[in-house]
Order: sequence, then C-alpha cells, then structure tokens
Amino acid sequence: MPTMSSLHRKALGLFLLSAFETGFDALAFTPPDLLQRTSNSRCRRWSEEILLSEQKGGGQEGEWTSDFDEWIGGDAVPEESQGKAPAPNTQGGLPHFKLDSADDTASEDGLALTQLFEEQRQSTSIVDRTAIQTRQFSLGEDLVLSDYVGNLGFDEVTDWEYYYPEEDGDGRKVVQPNPFDSNQPKRTRVSSGSVVRIFRGEFVGVQGGLLSSKGQDKRVLVKEFTGTLPLQLASSELKALATLQSSLLDEDDDWTSVASARTANLRKDQMNVAKLVGLLQPAPFMGILGEVNLAELEGVMEPNEFYRALGVPPPKPEAVWLVYEYAGLSTVQAYAQPPLIRRAAMPIKKGFFGNLVTPDPLPPWKTRAKYVVQGMVKGAIAALADVHESGLVHRSLGRTSIVLSSKTQDKREAVSIHATLTSNLIVKLSDFGFALPQSEVTTDDPDFVTRARTFGLSIGTGQKINVQIANFAMAEDMHALGFVVLALMLSSLAELVTPEDPVPPTDEDTLQRLLGEIFDKDVKGQFRDYVMNEEIWGYLVELLDEDGGAGWSILDSLVNAREKAAAATTQENLISVRGLLNNPFFS
Repeated sequence: MPTMSSLHRKALGLFLLSAFETGFDALAFTPPDLLQRTSNSRCRRWSEEILLSEQKGGGQEGEWTSDFDEWIGGDAVPEESQGKAPAPNTQGGLPHFKLDSADDTASEDGLALTQLFEEQRQSTSIVDRTAIQTRQFSLGEDLVLSDYVGNLGFDEVTDWEYYYPEEDGDGRKVVQPNPFDSNQPKRTRVSSGSVVRIFRGEFVGVQGGLLSSKGQDKRVLVKEFTGTLPLQLASSELKALATLQSSLLDEDDDWTSVASARTANLRKDQMNVAKLVGLLQPAPFMGILGEVNLAELEGVMEPNEFYRALGVPPPKPEAVWLVYEYAGLSTVQAYAQPPLIRRAAMPIKKGFFGNLVTPDPLPPWKTRAKYVVQGMVKGAIAALADVHESGLVHRSLGRTSIVLSSKTQDKREAVSIHATLTSNLIVKLSDFGFALPQSEVTTDDPDFVTRARTFGLSIGTGQKINVQIANFAMAEDMHALGFVVLALMLSSLAELVTPEDPVPPTDEDTLQRLLGEIFDKDVKGQFRDYVMNEEIWGYLVELLDEDGGAGWSILDSLVNAREKAAAATTQENLISVRGLLNNPFFS
C-alpha cells in the first residue's frame, strides 16, 4: 500500500501533462507484477479556470484572451533590496555560500547562527505593522466589484518510487518501472477543484479619490476563500504577507491601532492605505491591503442582485475576502510561449481606410533575451531572495505564482511580445497560501521530513531549526524556481522559422522527467546536448555557453539545489539564492 509523502510545492497555474517519447534500454524494464510503489514526494500545483473576456484598456496586441492568462508574475523588483542594509560580508543581511561557483565554497563570515535563527523566529511572529489582519473595508463605501475573473484550485502531484515487495523497508532498492506502462506512472496528478474565487474591483469614494490624487492605481483584486482548506490558505497568506509587508515600514511605524478603530480614525487609515499602495508597487511580492467586512452584508445583500451583476453566486457567510494590490493578471505562464506563435495568433487590424495592418515584427532575439534574463529571471531570483531573507519559504513556486507587471497603467504590457524595457518590468511572487516560516517547516509540514530523508538528511519531525533544515527548505524553493526559469527560456527564446515549426514540450512534468529520469540531473552535460540538438534553441545554447557556461551554472544551481544542500553536510552558513545574482550571466 503506497504511503503519501508530499513535496508541497504549489504554484498558480495549470500544468498539462505531455508525453515525451524516447528510447529506453530494455534491460531497465521491470515486470509490473513484481513491483510495489511508494511516494517519495507529493506536491500541490495551483490550477486556474478563467473566464474568457475581451482585453480592456487598449492593449498592444488586442487579441481575445483570458485576462487571467497572464496571472503569474509581478511588479518589477527594484534594483536594490527594499530598504535593507546588508551586514558586512553578507548578501542582503544573511551569510551565504554561492551556488553558482564551481566548488560551492562557503563564506567564513556571518552572524552567529543561534542569534540568526532567533531573529528569524521573532521576525516571523512580528506584529502586523501594516494592519492587513485588522483593516476591514466596506463593500460599496470603500470599494466596489467590477467583474468576476475566475477561480483557482490545485493539482496534487505525486512522484512515485518502485521497489520489490521483499525489499520493503529503509534499505530497499529503488528500481525503474516500464516507462510505457500506464499502470506504473512515475508521476500522477489529482485535481482539487475550485477553492478560491477571484474578483476585480476598485476603491471608490474618499479612498479612491485619495489614490487618484497621488497618481496611484485604485484597482484591486479580491480573493474569496470559502471552506476549511481555503480558510487555512487565507490565514497562511495573511501571516506570510504581514511579515513581508512589515519590513516595508520604518521601525517605529505601526498602523494596527489606527486600523482597529478605523471608523474613528478613517482619514488617517485611508492615508495609510494610500501609502501602502505606493510601497507595494515596486515590492517583490503581491501585497494585501486588508479584508472586506462581509458581516455588514448579512441580511442586506440581495443574492439575485449579486448574481445579475457578476454572473456568479454571492459569498457564503463563512467566506473571507482578502483585498490585494492590483499588479495585473499577467504571469510567466502567459509569456512562456514561442513569440512567433503568439504573433501569428494576433488578429489582423484595420487601418484608417480599411486596409489590413499586420502586427509589428518581433524585436531582435538578443533584445528579447536581455528582457527575459535581466528582467524576468533576475527579478524572480531577487524576489525569492527577499522572501528567504525574511525568514520564510514560499513552498508554492510555479509559472503562475510569478506575476509579471508593468509600471505603466496597462499591466499587460509586461508580457507583450514587443516588450523590451526592463526598467518598466516588475516581478512579484504571489500565492503565499502554503508559505511557512523556516523555523516551522519540520512541525507544520511532516512531509518535509520525508522529503529530506530521501536526500540522505537525518531530520526529525518537530526538530528545532538548524542550518541543515533551513538550507534544504530554501533549496526546495530554488529547485522549483529552476524549472520555471528553464521552461521560460526554452519556450520564450525558441527561435522558430515559421509558426508551424514543431516545439518540444517544455511543461514541468516533461522537464522533470528529462532531467531526473533520462539525463541523470546532468544539466551542463547531457541536458545541454539535448538542447543543442534542437535548431530552435541554437541561440539560447550560445547565450548559456557564454562566460564559461555561466547560464548553465545558474540552471544547475537552481534545479539541483536540493542535492547541493543535502551534500553540504558540513555547511555552517545559510545558503542564499541572492548569491546567484553575482554570476556573470547577469552582467
């Protein structure tokens, strides 16, 4: 009977299974009736079901699409860490070793670990100084809903190991099943169905006017969480973002008392909300502004009126509505497609005299590559570094949990095939429903212990945080980000001759299978050869080969981060994904 041990990396986005046909040595086949299986990891990947709507706001491409297609990335990460003064001999205030170096040597400098972990525990239990767990907005008076965007669920992905029944136990030998036998899958998926509904809205009244007067965006996203699991996700997201957002304020600022008596301090709290919107705009995460006070609507809201306005049933009494900043709905998932195919799908427009106007040609490949590497990849790494340096692990990274936004009013500009200005790009991490403080991974996620043991780490359930635990927890995030980065580059930087050219699959399951089962995690050797053999990736290979293979070193450090963290048993300092930004690939 298989046991379930979860990998718990969840990410907004629908990950489609795709078959990858390849040759296997017949000697590796094992008769199915001789094998039993157990799960060595299980993860949850967010999926989305989006309403198709016409793009609004005069987008550059003007195609018909789901406005939620692009819900995966975020505002551009500032060039420097937000208001953080790094301590001497550290990156962003944390001791580290660089995973992009050949020998992965550790820094000898750093804070005393006991002191560091104590500071992390204190920071993760910090008072919510931006008051997002206290502030409640009135629907109609403070904000209104404009439309229903879609809903979110997640796929539970299980990776299986197979073994002979007579070898059951810790010392059993893992064997490879027949890759063509559907009864012996290496990975399976189960969908959760809808767990979160998403609405778009905007601030009105005094709050809306105040934001407009400051030139700030008064639009918001509202997520509805209903049911036991969704309410747990809402609670975790609030706690994680309370920690992250508190770091945006000055040390002596605390808005909790003002927000808790909002009626008496309305003007002051409205000013705080306007200030928070400004602080969140360049922040490397999707921030929360507060919660909708649904209790005010009991016995007042007419269900049929709600349905007629938005086309969906009204909220249930136990629901929680969280109000988020508006960074658009564009994600890595929307950009991670060959641009020539996206251009071919754009509708032909008509000119002033009825003449047909074809879409503008694509920017040069090198210009697009700079936008992807210096903008998206670098921004995502910097954003994850900020999360880790706040004492948290995301545990749900995927293509749809990285929002790509723009400093302009049209947030979709960030994922346009013609976008090239990294100065306008904002990269944000979103969906912190499964996030945890690093100090709590062994107590709140028992499957973390199981996963760590599959990499040879001796970690016990409830064990007190130490370097080994923290490093492996952060390495799991880096591993997940690595597959996002890999898929992004293989898809968006594929140089097709015609839109009909075949493109090898770049979904997560295929890439996991290629690297884990076929190429033995050899990113710089076997996997590079595989990529080099495809003509559409010729320019990409040249880019990754520059500076002695600096790009391949980045990919290897990310996708194999768990192996590197597990192998560094004598490591005395915390790893830092920020160290990768020193790689010449980003220079």
